[in-house]
Amino acid sequence: MSNGAVKSAKNGNGGQVPDSPRYESVSLAPPPDGGWGWMVVFASFMIHIVTDGMTYSFGVFYAEFLTYFDEGKGKTALIVSILVGVTLSSGPISSSFVNRWGCRSVTVAGALLSAVCVVASAYANNVITLIVTIGIGTGLGFGLIYLPAIVSVTVWFERYRSLATGIAVCGSGLGTFLFAPITKALITEYGWRGAMAIIGAFILNCVPLGLMFRPVPELPRTPMTEPMLPKSNKSPLKRSQSTEHVVRGNGKTEENDVARLTLSQPALYKPQEQKLRRHSRHGSGIMQRPDVLYQGSMTSLAKFRAPSPERTLHTSIEEREQRCGWLPCPSEFKEALSEMLDLSLLVDPIFILFAVSNFLTSIGFYIPYVYIVPMCKDKVIPNPEYLISVIGVSNLVGRIILGYISDKPWVNRLLAYNVCLTIAGVSTALSMICWEFYGLAIYATLFGFTIGAYVGLTSVVLVDLLGLERLTNAFGLLLLFQGIASLIGPPFAGWLFDVLDSYAPGFYVAGATIALSGLILFFIPLIERRINQSQWDTDIVMEEI
Repeated sequence: MSNGAVKSAKNGNGGQVPDSPRYESVSLAPPPDGGWGWMVVFASFMIHIVTDGMTYSFGVFYAEFLTYFDEGKGKTALIVSILVGVTLSSGPISSSFVNRWGCRSVTVAGALLSAVCVVASAYANNVITLIVTIGIGTGLGFGLIYLPAIVSVTVWFERYRSLATGIAVCGSGLGTFLFAPITKALITEYGWRGAMAIIGAFILNCVPLGLMFRPVPELPRTPMTEPMLPKSNKSPLKRSQSTEHVVRGNGKTEENDVARLTLSQPALYKPQEQKLRRHSRHGSGIMQRPDVLYQGSMTSLAKFRAPSPERTLHTSIEEREQRCGWLPCPSEFKEALSEMLDLSLLVDPIFILFAVSNFLTSIGFYIPYVYIVPMCKDKVIPNPEYLISVIGVSNLVGRIILGYISDKPWVNRLLAYNVCLTIAGVSTALSMICWEFYGLAIYATLFGFTIGAYVGLTSVVLVDLLGLERLTNAFGLLLLFQGIASLIGPPFAGWLFDVLDSYAPGFYVAGATIALSGLILFFIPLIERRINQSQWDTDIVMEEI
C-alpha cells in the first residue's frame, strides 16, 4: 500500500496533524464496480436465502415442536426468540473478527458453527437443548455470517453499490418464500429430526459461498497532500455535525445521508473518527472504511477537492507494529462495544422516540412468522406454510418498491415509514377475523409488503433524523432494543395462548405494538420544529451578544 505524508494538514477539529513520517495519509482506491464483485453479490444472495430462509420459516418447525415435546407455547417460542436475539447482539463480536481475519474466514467459521449446531439439534430430546443449539449456537453462527455478507459486497462496489446490495438482500424474501414449503415437505418425508439434519447440510453451502468473498485487489493509491477543510459553521436547522455533504435521494442537499441497511444484516461497527487506526481491505481494518456500511450508490456523495477527516486515514508506526496473537485485541471488543452502545444518545428526544418505536415493532415483528402456521392448524386451515411464503415474496417486492420510491424527491421517507408500520399493525390485528386461507393470504401480502419498510427504511430515516456520523452509535443502540424486544414478543404471545387458549390475543398484541410504533413517530416533526426553533432563538441571542 502506497502512503503519502500529510504536511501540516488541519484536522476536522482545527488542530494540526503532525508533520512527521510517523503519521501518513492515503486515499482509498475506488472499488472495481464489477468483475469478481458480481460473484460476491451472488454468494451474498445465496447466503441470505439459506440463513434468512431458515429463520423466517421457523414457524413450521415450531408447530412440530409443540406436538412432539408437548411443552408450553411460550417456552417453545424461546427457541426462535433467542435465535434472533443472539444474532442481533453479536454485532461487536462479528465486527472484531472481520477486522482481524476478514470476511471469508468469519463467514466460513459462522457457517460451520451454525451448521454443526443445527445438525446437533436433530438429536435434541427437550426444548432446553434446542434453545442452546438453535437459539445460542446457531444464532451466534448466523451473526458471524450476516455482517461479512453485506460488507463484502459494499467494498467491491461504489457506483453500482445500491444495485449490488439490493440484489444481495433480496435473497432474504426469496429464502422465506422457498424454505417454508421445503421445510414442510422435508418434515413430511423425514420427520422433524431428518429435516433439521438436512437443513444443517444446506447451511454448509455457506462455506464455499463464503470462500467467494475474495478481498478487493489492491490498486495504486494517490497520496493526499492537500490540506483538509476546517469545519464550517452549521445552520441551526441542521442536526448533523459532520463536515461531509451528501445529496439526498429525494433531491435535497443534506449534510449526511445513508442508504438502506436491512435487519438481515443487523451488525454495525465503525471506530470513532478521532481514533487513529490501521486500514486494510485484506483483513484487519476492513471495518475502518468510513463507507463500508454505506449500502447506497456512492455517486450521491458530493465530491470535494479536500478530504474530510472520515476519508483520511492516519496511521502511526507503533500501531502497525502492534500484534495481539491469534485472538482479537481486547481493545477491539471494547471499542466495538463503546461505539455501538453510546449511551449519550439517550438524552436525544428524537432518538428516544425512534428507539421506543423500534422496540415496539420488534415485539410484534416475529409473532406472525412464528404463530401463523400453528394458528391455521388450530383453525383447520390447509397448507398454512404457504402463508409464510406469501409473506416472504410480498416482503421482497415491498423492499424493492419502497426502497425505490424512497429515493424520489416527492416522497417523505418518515411519512412513508410511519404509514407502512401503521398499516402492518392494523392488518395484523384484523387478521383474526379471517377464517379461511384466502383471507389470510390477503393479510400475509399486506403485512409482508408494508413490514418491508421496517426492514429497509429504518437506517434511512435514522440518518435523516440524526445525521450520518451518528448512524453507527444510534443503530448499535437500536439493535440492543430490537434484540431485547425479540426475546419478549413470541414467548409472550405463547404464554397468552397458554392462559387464554387462543392465538388471537398474541396477534392483537403484535398488531397493537406495530401500529403504535408507527403512530408515535408522527410526533417527530413536531419535536424537530420545537428543537430547531429553540436552537434558532439561541443563535439569535448569541449573535446579539
